[in-house]
Amino acid sequence: MKEQLMLEAEGLHHEAALLSNKLADFADNDVEGRRPLVEQILAIREAWKDVRYELQTGQKRREEKEAKPSTASQGLHPAEAKLELQKTRVNISKYEKKLREQPDHAKANIWQSELARLMAIKEEYEDELRTQTYEAQ
Repeated sequence: MKEQLMLEAEGLHHEAALLSNKLADFADNDVEGRRPLVEQILAIREAWKDVRYELQTGQKRREEKEAKPSTASQGLHPAEAKLELQKTRVNISKYEKKLREQPDHAKANIWQSELARLMAIKEEYEDELRTQTYEAQ
């Protein structure tokens, strides 16, 4: 059983390494082209972590939290997009307040990255609403 898990871990590690080498084939600014490859590498690495954890502990690795979306939801009706934009603005305000009141907090870096993620989503919703308004005219 352990030998099988070790072989599986090595195979996953090797597969991820080969895919990582393929990233050099893309142009430096080809983010969208790299995205599927990076997602595949991350999925393989998660599987590798699962196998390594099982090897070390003899137990299945518990599920990790779902990653928060880094882009705005697409194809929403204007009213839905406005609602999502408002929710995003509220969350931005909360993180700005946290950072303003506790700039030296241990989680300040996490809050800053969350704020940047929310700002990008806010801009996407605003762009989508502008586009929808322009197309409606």
